[in-house]
Amino acid sequence: MSNKSKNKKQAFKINSAFNIQHSIFRNDWFLPIVSGILIILSQPPVSFLSIAYISLIPLIYSLKKDDMRRNFFSGFICGIVSYLGLIYWVVIAMNMYGGIDIFTSFIILLLFVLYLSVYTGAFAFIVSYLVKKLSVPIFISAPLVWVLLEYLRSIAFTGFSWSLLAYSQHKFLPLIQVVSVTGPYFISFLIVAVNCIFYQIIMGKTKEIEEIKDTEDKRIKIRRLIPVRYSFFIYIAVVAVFFTISLVYGYGRMNTKDEGNLKAAVIQGNILQDLKWDEAFKMRIVSTYCRKTLEAGKGANLVIWPETAMPFIFNDEIYVNKTIKELASILKTDLLFGTVTKDNKGRFYNTAYIYNEAGELAGNYNKVHLVPFGEFTPLIQYFPFLSSLTAAGGNFSSGEAHKPIETKTGRIGILICYEGTFPHITNDTVNNGAQVLVNMTNDAWFGKTSAPYQHLAFYVFRAIETDRFVLRAANTGISAIIDPRGRIRQKTDIFIEDAIIGKFSLRNGQTFYVRHGDYFVLIAFLFLAFLCVISSLKFKIKGGKG
Repeated sequence: MSNKSKNKKQAFKINSAFNIQHSIFRNDWFLPIVSGILIILSQPPVSFLSIAYISLIPLIYSLKKDDMRRNFFSGFICGIVSYLGLIYWVVIAMNMYGGIDIFTSFIILLLFVLYLSVYTGAFAFIVSYLVKKLSVPIFISAPLVWVLLEYLRSIAFTGFSWSLLAYSQHKFLPLIQVVSVTGPYFISFLIVAVNCIFYQIIMGKTKEIEEIKDTEDKRIKIRRLIPVRYSFFIYIAVVAVFFTISLVYGYGRMNTKDEGNLKAAVIQGNILQDLKWDEAFKMRIVSTYCRKTLEAGKGANLVIWPETAMPFIFNDEIYVNKTIKELASILKTDLLFGTVTKDNKGRFYNTAYIYNEAGELAGNYNKVHLVPFGEFTPLIQYFPFLSSLTAAGGNFSSGEAHKPIETKTGRIGILICYEGTFPHITNDTVNNGAQVLVNMTNDAWFGKTSAPYQHLAFYVFRAIETDRFVLRAANTGISAIIDPRGRIRQKTDIFIEDAIIGKFSLRNGQTFYVRHGDYFVLIAFLFLAFLCVISSLKFKIKGGKG
């Protein structure tokens, strides 16, 4: 074989390989899938926080200017991949512990994932629509649109604020101190903004646009690189300023410490979910918590047990009632625990009780924000068949308000289960006077999955946002004491019987975020609306030629 033939064959192989690789990266779904995987890796328990800053680049790169339908589905595919990886534990909660068959559990997960994926689909559709119709650059619109959709997801249909993009930064404490001023959606804004900067740089170097020009005798196609606008450099400067201010503020805030002057004992009973509601194990559960409390609770100002630590109607159990009162009295402490209560109308509540050092009831809190299909069935009066999709025992009623309980120790704000995943609920609790926050949860529902790690990360933000200690008692872990700067002072492993003894303090005053709430979301909405109006006016002035 001649050298010329060999060279041709080698060139053919190289070109074929290049074309295959090129076609893969141009595949309609490959890049959105990559984005979905990167989002998963940025969140707990993997927590590669730096990946968050490039996670959306493949999705944005895959968008086509003239195909809005395809763009929606690109975002939709990204959402399906990311949410399957982030909330796969729904199947375990529903099937293993909720009494729902495996097939129905998978259907519930699939429907939930499809619903959540609509938001990422809407993101891809809206930013590409704004480029096509109003010439609003993606690097300007994307961070604003993402923030608005995250906020909408957090409030629509009772809300689901799990795994906001901001939570990928839960270990980057200097940066996230700014949430005490802005709230968590500002961090999501910064992450998407950095993604857009990298995307714009890549696009300016590699992405071409095609123009068709008519000459006297023929039409010719001209390819050219997309120019980088001067506005992009201004944009980079603004984002850099935001980061700089956030970090300067954050490092300054991290230098202040509160070692705490009160003592808390957090008890982790490690009662497995399939045993928790078994009548035969009732007294063993009571014994476990009493024993651990006697071991760890001496000298404590506050002893905390998890959500439904006493898994029965507490007031119906006279012996247990008496035992717990005596326990608080013996230790001379405030004893806070979760249980179930029933009112005179037959309604059940997920309740937290506090008994003081005299063995008297200091107060109680009934969980307000219930878990749909876990603790109640929405719209059951219109669609009775929905009851078959609700976990066993999911017939609780909602409490009235997020009010703290006044005790000798102080005003204790209580967040049961995933109430603390909602920033506005924590803000309400602090606005109502809470000096310390307690999260009581039963994460045994999730099994040994990523959910307990995700759940803990959210409370790092709640501590910083409110400038409060967070004392967290989780049945099977992760229990923790988190200081007002988001530092996890102590924590347990999952699925072990354990106790944490640590310091905390009562704090007064309110952060800017607690006082003013999610004003940043409103600013994002108004700024995006302003851009759309200005761009629309320019479009009309140019005679609709864009």
